[in-house]
Amino acid sequence: MRRRAFLGGSIAALAGGCVEASDREAPRPSKILIQNGFIATMDRDRRVYRRGSVYIEDDRIVEVGENLSPTIRPEYVVNAEHKVVLPGFVNTHAHLQQYFRGTYELIGDFYQVNLPLEGYRRPDDMEQLGLASCAEFLYGGCTTALVIYTYPDGFARACERAGNRVILAADIEEVDLERLRDAVYDYLPEKREAAFERAVALYQNWHGQADGRITTCMSAKAADLAIPDTFLRVQQFAEEHDLRMTTHLAQSRREVDQVRRLYGKSPTRHLHDLGILNARLTAAHCTYTDEEDLRLIASSGTGILHCRATRNPVPEWIEMGIPVGLGTDDYHHDMLTLLRQQIDGQRNRRQLPGRDSADRSTYYELLELATRRGAEVLGIDDEVGSIEPGKKADIILFDMMNPYLTPTKEPLTSIVLYGSSTDIDTVFVDGALLKENGRLTTIDIKQALLAGQERATRIIDTFFQEHPEQAENWERAVPYG
Repeated sequence: MRRRAFLGGSIAALAGGCVEASDREAPRPSKILIQNGFIATMDRDRRVYRRGSVYIEDDRIVEVGENLSPTIRPEYVVNAEHKVVLPGFVNTHAHLQQYFRGTYELIGDFYQVNLPLEGYRRPDDMEQLGLASCAEFLYGGCTTALVIYTYPDGFARACERAGNRVILAADIEEVDLERLRDAVYDYLPEKREAAFERAVALYQNWHGQADGRITTCMSAKAADLAIPDTFLRVQQFAEEHDLRMTTHLAQSRREVDQVRRLYGKSPTRHLHDLGILNARLTAAHCTYTDEEDLRLIASSGTGILHCRATRNPVPEWIEMGIPVGLGTDDYHHDMLTLLRQQIDGQRNRRQLPGRDSADRSTYYELLELATRRGAEVLGIDDEVGSIEPGKKADIILFDMMNPYLTPTKEPLTSIVLYGSSTDIDTVFVDGALLKENGRLTTIDIKQALLAGQERATRIIDTFFQEHPEQAENWERAVPYG
């Protein structure tokens, strides 16, 4: 007998009897009707149905609109009254480094804490941290994420079980991270070879797995952390296997200085001259770019994955025709928090001399960056990013029945300004129900978080043991001992 589940009274079985789904099995009826919701399709025509319906069969959207075909025969109905129905968020750049939280922010910077801590990661860490990472994405409505991680195999297994849609990259960098703390770049051929082998194995083992939910791409980490031959080797493999590429570009002043020291040019010009900048590539950050750099990016078709840097001129990038998506980067994979950071950053930029006061993204445009535009920059907009017939059934529902969101004249604005992950009470990926009535269906959240906590504690304690100066900084920063 098919297993069925209920959304706290909001899903009603229309045919036959039912039994509750297994606690760890994603409920997946083959025919689902979401009805009576405020549906923002986020398609190119910006269609919104203030009281509309979405009909799903298996993993695909079949119909969307106010009046669907009278011949549909759903097995389940989701009553979306007082709910906003959106495509799932597309997180275009993320890392699995939750164990840094509360440490990096207190005692150091990117090079003193972040990168050295990366050296303490081990392949089996994601066996413990993987489900907690999946839970974070799904709970906040990130149905798709591009994730770069040194040892992604364990996370791939977690995604297979949890139901996420992911594009995975094993980052290829070849410097001694401990020496990098002191601004010394020591390039290690053996580290490069091991990283490249992991990337190839990731493709061979996981590309197209989990009914296509798990795919891969190639990633030389950054222009200062990988030599030119590495970028060219990565590009050759990507072209041979029809994969996309992603990298970090102009993310720090140290990167800019190192590339200029080695090659006499900016990181952007360096990758351009190597032939790396093209429509196959997405580049994260691009914070330290000048007008010439941006012209090179725009003319090449390279997309920018914008993260937390509030100084970045996102509306100007879009005006130049550069594809742009949003990524949460490290630590906190909450797209709603990221949207509000963009609002603050654009507000601050408009206050600078010579800036146009109208130079900002609307709240709707920010949601587009988090959905359809994110899918476009990753080259997967034929499958996800909007609610349209034929696309994958990756859909999230916001419950508007709380005093932070209602009353409101414009619900999308309320979501961007005041929404939180707890307001997302329903998440579908590939037509499977992964968050139901505010609770994850495929992950034992307590077990996942406690396992992640145990592993994070071990990693940080080991780091402190081998870096007593950072342990002292921690003791000074944390007043309760």
